[in-house]
Amino acid sequence: MDLKDLTSGNLFSPLPEYPNRQRSVKVARAPVRNVPLNNHEKKLAIANMLRYVPSQHHEQLAKEFADELKQYGHIYAFRFMPNYPLKAPPLSEIPGKCEQARAIILMILNNLDPEVAQFPQELVIYGGNGQIFSNWIQESIEDDKKAQSVVTFMKEKGWFASESQRFFW
Repeated sequence: MDLKDLTSGNLFSPLPEYPNRQRSVKVARAPVRNVPLNNHEKKLAIANMLRYVPSQHHEQLAKEFADELKQYGHIYAFRFMPNYPLKAPPLSEIPGKCEQARAIILMILNNLDPEVAQFPQELVIYGGNGQIFSNWIQESIEDDKKAQSVVTFMKEKGWFASESQRFFW
């Protein structure tokens, strides 16, 4: 999987192989979360996660997500984590038509760099709980046709002061 794959929006065809050895021992790991969920809440967490996934993969991924929830206290969808460390290339090397969307991708990749993030494999970028995404499916960004919705999301989160503020990356 390379940067073009990450930005293609074609995450489920074909479904990536499960990473039996993908999690690096050289990278700091987040502590296992203690999440006291009852069975109904566990099923709800898995069902919520499956909303991101085409239905033909539900049976297979539901089992994996249940295992991750049990093992880590969170569903990270490690199957979709790239099998190489993420590094932000120069903006000109990021695929896309919209400079603003490419700049957002650059920011995300920089924050997930193992030399920058606190626990990059668990998507924790700082402070023990500052996740850039909840899971690796969310990290796979579709092409810049969705740039406007990403920019809108960032504005709603308070990352930009006003409609007139420009990108300066």
